Amino acid sequence: MEPLDVSASDVEAAISVVREVALKTPTISFRDDFGEVFLKLENLQRLGSFKIRGTWNRLSRLTAAERRRGVATISSGNHGLAVAWATKRLGLPCLVRVPEDANPRKVEAIMAHGATVQPMSRSDLVRVHEQELWRSWPQTFIHPFAHPATIAGQGTIGYELADDLPDVRTVLVPVGGGGLASGIALTLRAIVPRVKVFGVQSEGAASLPEALRTGRAHRIEDPQTIADGIRIGIILPPMAELLTRHLDGALLVSDDEIRRAMRRLAMEAKIIAEPAGAAAFAAWVRYRPQLERPVAALVSGGNVDPRFLARELEDAGSRP
Repeated sequence: MEPLDVSASDVEAAISVVREVALKTPTISFRDDFGEVFLKLENLQRLGSFKIRGTWNRLSRLTAAERRRGVATISSGNHGLAVAWATKRLGLPCLVRVPEDANPRKVEAIMAHGATVQPMSRSDLVRVHEQELWRSWPQTFIHPFAHPATIAGQGTIGYELADDLPDVRTVLVPVGGGGLASGIALTLRAIVPRVKVFGVQSEGAASLPEALRTGRAHRIEDPQTIADGIRIGIILPPMAELLTRHLDGALLVSDDEIRRAMRRLAMEAKIIAEPAGAAAFAAWVRYRPQLERPVAALVSGGNVDPRFLARELEDAGSRP
């Protein structure tokens, strides 16, 4: 696998491209009896997650030959939705391979934009990533996280956060494959003095701590978490190098903490977050005594199954 060469100047160049389709999402203050955190609300982004930023920056740069081939990708949901939406807008055929246990609501949304959906086992998904089997596919592969243009597009969040909170000292970002966290971290390090950026993962799918410790790729054999957006359980070699260079560490949270974070965001802040989208807030709740303030946490997406959210809120309401 080739190293990834991405810089803050690449992110700056992506801003005007990303703004063609993406919103500048708000950063708001959330306070409780124990402190304050600033929430960057990418759940309010077009299509309900940050993914459109990197996807559009990548697809906008396809050559004529790449466009003629059509595109294909792998996604647990939000990236596939962004690719389906963008390719429909560009008039390109699109194939999205999804895990067999993908969120049905997200799969339906992908299909609603005209993409063909093909289920695959999680073991096959991992093999495609690790062995780069997508190189033999007839379509142009749109990597969900390990491509310079995708990372640069996600990094535009860092510019917006720095603009809203120029004195930010700690930023918490959920990590699946690492494209979002690396893009934000490399951007903030270039423009905000003394900032620290931490990646957040669920304890049941925590590939990041070992990758940061060794600087090498790492895989969790059977990742288990309710947060499907950060469940992939692998850090690929080029991402390990990039994340090791730009992140200050990894923070882990349990699924129970993610559930409580979702409930608190919904009931106290009136913010709808999917499990992966609530992970950074959960990390703030757990680790805040150790974090230098001001702290910002990214609410990365809000595409939660309504029935799942309803059960969580009902469970919360039934407790004494």
